[in-house]
Amino acid sequence: MSIFLDFDGTITTEDTVAHLANFALRFQSEREVKGHGVRDVSRTSSTQDIASPVEISAQSREKEDLSSRWDEVVCAYVSDYKSHVSSYAPCESDRQCVEDEIAFLRSQKHVETRSLGRINECALFQGISPATFREAGRELVRDGTVHLRPGFADFVRRAFAKGWHVSVISVNWSAAFIEGACGFAEDEISVFANEVREDDGTVLGPGALTGDALLTSNREESPSQSRNLTNSCDKRDAVREVRRKRNELDKPFYYFGDSTTDMECLLEATRGVVIADDEQSTLIQTLRRIGKPVPHVRDAEPGEELVWASNFDETIAVHV
Repeated sequence: MSIFLDFDGTITTEDTVAHLANFALRFQSEREVKGHGVRDVSRTSSTQDIASPVEISAQSREKEDLSSRWDEVVCAYVSDYKSHVSSYAPCESDRQCVEDEIAFLRSQKHVETRSLGRINECALFQGISPATFREAGRELVRDGTVHLRPGFADFVRRAFAKGWHVSVISVNWSAAFIEGACGFAEDEISVFANEVREDDGTVLGPGALTGDALLTSNREESPSQSRNLTNSCDKRDAVREVRRKRNELDKPFYYFGDSTTDMECLLEATRGVVIADDEQSTLIQTLRRIGKPVPHVRDAEPGEELVWASNFDETIAVHV
């Protein structure tokens, strides 16, 4: 048995993208201070270690400039997404079957690809090592900035005790950040997500999506490109490839997710578990719109393919 879990909004109680970006902005600001030679160990006078007003002013301008560029990246993505949704046909109310909804989800790939291009040009993540991302994930959980869903750690330990594989599949930009936030050893939970190339801050796709066949299965990609993990089709292909490499294609698996980027995996799983605060979640409403019932896990029949729960304690209680 294998367990696959989404990260943002599933393992965590909310999306962590803003927290990850804020960490990177702080990191670049601190690095800029160091880069201006604020502290030189060869000097003997402590007064020489203090930044001059000119240096402080330059550092402030650099920070504001990067923050402004990042705000532009976010605004451009929101604008692109809204424009795509408003012009797409059929519209939401007319999409009444699985095939139509999946086609809509896959059609967003170019929006995500353009956004990643802007992120790479912005260079927000340049110079940040995997170890630094990992520690940032740990620290944001420790200080309460990022909250994990109740029961997550216990759920994972129970899965380990049964000999099950536990993997995270995420469109997040840093697999290392996820590893740190989850709080388990690197060899315990396998994380398949994008990763940042330290030297220039480019966001690259995971190894599970680097084969030629996988690269060409999403039309926005070419065989010469590294395929980033950004949408529902990418997640589905990553899960399939991981299961293929483990010789588990004929074995059952569970998938846990909270958003429409998880839809294809949820529908393909032996049992898909939607994690949501309540039944009004966008994902639950979307699934019901296309004819897929999603009862709460406590009300579900043993063979129910789709259920929902608000946390991992609920899934443990009913032996999911």
